[in-house]
This record gives sequence, C-alpha cells and structure tokens, in this order.
Amino acid sequence: MEYRSKIGTVLQAPRSKFSAMLLLSYGMTKSGSTLAFELSKAILESRGYVQRRLPDSVVTAGHHINFWDEISNARLRTAMTELAPSEIIAIKLHAPIGAAEIEFVENAIVNDEIRVHVNFRDPREVCLSLLDAGEQARAKERQAFAEIECLEDAVKVVNKQMGTCRQWGSIAGALHLFYNDVAFASEPTAQRICADLGFSNLDKNEMEVVASRLLNDAFTQRNKAVKDRYKDDLSVRQNEYLLEELKGARSFIRRVCEQRDYSWFSRRSQENLEDVG
Repeated sequence: MEYRSKIGTVLQAPRSKFSAMLLLSYGMTKSGSTLAFELSKAILESRGYVQRRLPDSVVTAGHHINFWDEISNARLRTAMTELAPSEIIAIKLHAPIGAAEIEFVENAIVNDEIRVHVNFRDPREVCLSLLDAGEQARAKERQAFAEIECLEDAVKVVNKQMGTCRQWGSIAGALHLFYNDVAFASEPTAQRICADLGFSNLDKNEMEVVASRLLNDAFTQRNKAVKDRYKDDLSVRQNEYLLEELKGARSFIRRVCEQRDYSWFSRRSQENLEDVG
C-alpha cells in the first residue's frame, strides 16, 4: 500500500492481496479522465482484478462502466459491502465531494479500503475538448454537450468544475495524474499507479498487455490527442481571454500543471479566495 500523510508526502506500507478496495477515479468533464480511468482498469485487469460491472443498486444505472453521478457516505458503504474480499473495482466520477465524504474517504485510504485518483488537465484544453464535444454532439444530433458552441459556453462549464477538482485534489492520499503524463508518458504513469495500488512495477510483457488493452479494447474519448494543443488551437487573444475568465487558471496552470505543486489543492490554500478555482 502507498498513502500520503499530507499532499506530496508519500509513505509506503504492504497491502494485503485479500483486502477489497474501491478505486475512485475522478476527473473534470472532458479532461482526459476516461483515458486515465481505462489505464487504471487495464493495470488492475493485468494483475487479475476483473472489472465487473457492479449492480445498478450500487452504481449509476444506464452506464456500461462503473460510474457515479453523485457520491455519499451511504453510497460508499454500499459499494464497499458489495465487493468480494479479493476485489479491487474502479469507479469513475465527475461529481463534487463534500466534507463528510472527504473525511470518510481519507480514513478509508489509511485503512487500505479506498484509493483516489485525481485526473486533471490544463483548463484551456478542457475548454477546447468541450468545444469538440459540442460540435460532435450537434453533428450526431445528441443532447449532451450540444449547447457548447463557443469559448464562453465552455468557460461556464469549466468554472463550475474547478472547485470540484480542488475538493478532490485536497484529499490526503490522493494520487494526482496530469493528462499529459497519462496520454504521452503512459509507462511511467502506469508504474505510479501500480505503486499507489501496492503493486510491483509492470514488467515489459505486462506493460505491452496494458498498452494493448488501452489502445484496442478500452472505450476512451480522446478527441484530439495532442499535447499542449492550446498552443496551436488558441489565438493570443483567445488564450488571454481564457486566462482571465477561468477562475484561478493562472495559478492552477503554473503550480499544478507546470510545477506539480499539489499544495494548490490543500484546504488551507483555499482560504485565499483570490486563488480559488
């Protein structure tokens, strides 16, 4: 087992292979969170942890994957009760998490019952992905994301979710995963996920199996899988507009995306209202 006593401080401890565990994979909408979720699932499956679909009484109905549209302590307890003693099951979320749930999850992390992955991306690129999703939705006459037609629409969505991202990122013991690392440095990222789950590193053959599952079997919504696409897809004026209108974007990009300074997520840091995203 690996857990952190505070953000950025890593402690190691062995994990019993017979203990059940939930992996909560959070990410902002259109932040590349599906790719990170599927990478974690591929790693779990490579180590023999089958990712069965949990019953509709446990996860949100209508999704082919294990997905929650909201989180509560009652829901967490129900899911933990559902697991067999040797299971590790990943659940994907975009939903906000409250103080009571954070306390529950942090205690469960220490007790080796839950892991949390916080998947994040440069918010300017999240806006661009939302625009892609809007265009595709209108072309296919689908409702989801069809209302996102311009950067102003995307900014409204991202601003609503930045606070949620900060809530999840503040959880002691969370593993923070940057989209650029997941998408373009998958092997070292996979090894970080292994360490977080208490696994030994993937060997060459295992890494090939994980990569094959991710590329050929997993359902991902990669859209334009381009690193730092904001550099090419935004004009200077559009870039400045996003930096001004996205709450806390300058600080988040500088400290979290560029410097990997995860103290930005801390609850104490959130008391500075000028820095809250």
